Amino acid sequence: SPSLEAQISAISDDIAYNNHDIQDGIRAEMFSLSELIEINFFKDIYRSHKKFIKKNNKDILIYQIIRDSIDLMVKDLIKNTIYNIKKNKIKSLNDVCNLKSPIVCFSKKYLDIEKEIKFFLKSKMYNNKDVLIKNNKGKKIIKDLFLSIKKKPNKFLTNDQLKLNKHRAIADFISGMTDRFAINLHRNL
Repeated sequence: SPSLEAQISAISDDIAYNNHDIQDGIRAEMFSLSELIEINFFKDIYRSHKKFIKKNNKDILIYQIIRDSIDLMVKDLIKNTIYNIKKNKIKSLNDVCNLKSPIVCFSKKYLDIEKEIKFFLKSKMYNNKDVLIKNNKGKKIIKDLFLSIKKKPNKFLTNDQLKLNKHRAIADFISGMTDRFAINLHRNL
C-alpha cells in the first residue's frame, strides 16, 4: 500500500481540488447552485445555511457550502482513519507499512459522496467543450515551451540546474510558471 505521506497527500489533494473546482464551476457558470444541490451531500449543507443568508448573496452561500464541505470531508477522514488504526491494531509505523489496505481514507459513505462529486464535475465541467478546448491550448503551449527551451536551455536555466537532468530542469521551470507568464513567454518565443 502507498506510504502514509502519499495517502494523506492524495486524499488532501482530492478534497482541495474537488471543492475548488465546484467553486470555480459555479463562478464560471458551467453549472448552477440548483444543479449542485441535486447532490444530497450539498443539498443538506445548503439547507443548513439558506435560512441565515439572504437569497441575493449567492457568493456567501457558495463560500459556506464549500467551507462546510471541506470541514465534513476532513472530519470523516479523521474519524475513519482513527477507526482504521483501532480496527487494524496499529501500534507502530511498522504496522502501518505492513498493512495491505490504506489507513487514511474516507468511510464508505464519503467514498460514495466523492464518487458522485467526481462524476458531477466530470459531466458538467471537465468534459465541457470550452474547457477541453482551453486544456488543449494549454497542452500545446507547454509542449511548445518545452521544445523551445530545450533548444536554448542556458537562456532560461543555469548550468547547475541543467547538469543533473536537463529535461527535468526544463519541466520544473515550466511547472513553476504562472499561466500568464507561460502564455506571454510562448507568445514571445
